[in-house]
Amino acid sequence: MNRRAALVAHVTPPARPRSFALMARLALIALALSAAGCSSTSSCDRDADEFTVSDGLVIGNTYISAPNDAQHRGPWAPFPPARTLIFEHKLGGVPYQMSLWLAFQDKGTLALASGNLAIRQRTPDDTTIAFKNDTCSNFYAWVEASLPVGAPAGGEAGASGNEPSDAAGASGAQ
Repeated sequence: MNRRAALVAHVTPPARPRSFALMARLALIALALSAAGCSSTSSCDRDADEFTVSDGLVIGNTYISAPNDAQHRGPWAPFPPARTLIFEHKLGGVPYQMSLWLAFQDKGTLALASGNLAIRQRTPDDTTIAFKNDTCSNFYAWVEASLPVGAPAGGEAGASGNEPSDAAGASGAQ
């Protein structure tokens, strides 16, 4: 072998077998097909559904979806995977604070939900709030929602009608 042929042989990498290229293409195709049907972060095979909770209690400016005290507890609303729970809160305004609590049993101990356990969903009006379970686990849910303290029922918070409406009245000038 002459010196030039030896140098070229040393620099040129060995050819990969054709099976490597075929395996790489098959891996890319499999990856593309596995991601094609994804519409949420959950990988559960349960069909999505909605369930409306129309009962519950309004105490002052706070709605609770079920009783939660020493004498009366639950039952909490079933919250399986891919379910959106819609709560009719009857507060007469838009709640400023909403909390979703979860338990493993219908009257079990509650823990505050977060992340994919409590994805807030848009609702068509101000009389409902909704949360989606985007996990593969079964839970039971309890909701607490509140209007600001002193907010008039059925109206806009802070709009009492007693405030001056023109510049002179608003600045205190007579």
